[in-house]
Amino acid sequence: MSSPTEPPSSFTSPLDEVSPVATANLVSDDGYNKGQSRGIETIDALQEPLLPATDDNPNTSFLPFPPVAGNDTESASMHAALLIDDSNWEHYGQAQSKACRDWFWGVLFLLQLTVVFVLAVMGGINLVKEGAKWMPYNDDDSPDGGDSIFINGAVIFFFLTLVTVVVIISALLLKLLLGALSQMMIQLSLTMSPLCFGITFVLALVTFNIPLAFFALFMSAFGVFYAWGVWHRIPFATANLNIAMAALDANHGLWILAYAMTFKAYLYTMIWCCTFLQVFVYSPSWVYDCTHYSDDPSSDTCRLSTRGHWIVVACLLSLFWTSQVLKNLFHTTIAGVLGTWWFDPADSHSRLALDAAVGNENVVEERPSAGIACCKCCGCSPIIYDSWVRSSWYSFGSICLGSLLVGLLQVLQLLVRCGRQQQQDRREQEGPRGLQAGDLFCCLLQCIVDNLEFLLRYFNQWAFVYVGLYGYDYITAGTKVSNLFQDRGWSNIINHQLIGRALAMMSILIGFVCGAVGTLVGFIFLGPLGALPTFFIGMVLGGLSCNILFGVVVSAVNTIVVCFAESPNELLRNHPPELYRELVEAWRKAYPQECGF
Repeated sequence: MSSPTEPPSSFTSPLDEVSPVATANLVSDDGYNKGQSRGIETIDALQEPLLPATDDNPNTSFLPFPPVAGNDTESASMHAALLIDDSNWEHYGQAQSKACRDWFWGVLFLLQLTVVFVLAVMGGINLVKEGAKWMPYNDDDSPDGGDSIFINGAVIFFFLTLVTVVVIISALLLKLLLGALSQMMIQLSLTMSPLCFGITFVLALVTFNIPLAFFALFMSAFGVFYAWGVWHRIPFATANLNIAMAALDANHGLWILAYAMTFKAYLYTMIWCCTFLQVFVYSPSWVYDCTHYSDDPSSDTCRLSTRGHWIVVACLLSLFWTSQVLKNLFHTTIAGVLGTWWFDPADSHSRLALDAAVGNENVVEERPSAGIACCKCCGCSPIIYDSWVRSSWYSFGSICLGSLLVGLLQVLQLLVRCGRQQQQDRREQEGPRGLQAGDLFCCLLQCIVDNLEFLLRYFNQWAFVYVGLYGYDYITAGTKVSNLFQDRGWSNIINHQLIGRALAMMSILIGFVCGAVGTLVGFIFLGPLGALPTFFIGMVLGGLSCNILFGVVVSAVNTIVVCFAESPNELLRNHPPELYRELVEAWRKAYPQECGF
């Protein structure tokens, strides 16, 4: 760590002039994001005056003065008061050189994925061969084959229309609810829970359901106490959400990538199902031991062999592991994109915006990532492609390692629950008996596994932010982000999931709206009989769409929290001061004792 008389290693004096072309090429092939490791050097920062150095704080001269309109002394004083003195902070993140880290786990993941694909191809071929035996054909039975084709075409057109409408409505509602109504939605998420439990208490009391009434009263009181304790933190959560949405608006290609990753997840689920069919249906000798009692095959008794048990565990682990890898791969990509937006905004915007900012039409041709034609046509930023490549290549092994740990705990969690269910079924068959040591052990084991799985998920969401920001390996990233929060005194701050509660309530609201739209679309295409089923179809599709979109928001908010803990003043240097002012003022009201902000 640098001495008090020297500027921190993560900042560089912006006194040397550079050309607009050089400024536009801040992102180098030698590191992940150069602006994240040595401070930002945008054109605006180079033109801003510096705060004078003092004897008490000799490093202040390395902090560019916040942008001020004209010579407004009052505005300058206000910005200076909001400026956070981070000159003596230890900055844990440094951009790492491009290298494949934790590569062994990436290779192991690809090997298991290859096995799954080979078995899926075998299962798909057998499924096609067997399909002719059970696939319905009604062309000959129907007096008019054309009517059958027309009905099938109408159903297909109905589903395509419903999916399109649900996606559009979900995006519009998300933009509205997470925009001007974001603070109100967070407040409603805190008040709805005690209100619903209060109504349940009254109804249970009227119907003389005393146990339910006491439980509802306790939960309502707990909800009121929790809301009262975190109410003053709502502005800070709202400010984080607003900044995250501003960053996503500048990189709206992430929404498209979110749907692409969801499609990959669904595609892999279908592939895994074909693998399951091949192993358990078309090759039963791999997993079953059968005892022959006579020449009649129907009299054979088959049970799952020891090898079969391990194959079941391997199949479940493959499913959970791959699902976690796809999820964390996208989460790490978002972290890289938003980190560049925070530290180096000149490279995170679209190429058209970059051309307009530097006034040079030839800048795009000179940048390394400017050859991506799709970025220009869809308005996406090239940094999305760069971050995706870093996550799916250099950090792929780290993502596989963290995902494997969660996948193992998920498999263990499922096995423990199945064991408890079998034990409960055996108890019902044997009749009533007292509580035994095995029951207590299984209950304790499930509690331990559930909590470990939750804690590891919680650890991963912050560790992968550091992986995406700086390119660390998994263990180093987790250690550094934990040290960062402990050093800032944020161990308790990040535990309040106000935004998660609000997003959950928004998902329910959007689900009901999409269900109503599904009813209308079903009535138009399928008639009155199709209105009721399409309500549930629309609600499910709306919930899935919200899960996709809100996953982007949660990853963006987590990244904003880490960037604010790492280098808060970068937000003021590189973006409109209103965002910084809102965040810092809300922080000082919510956590007046932490970090001395």
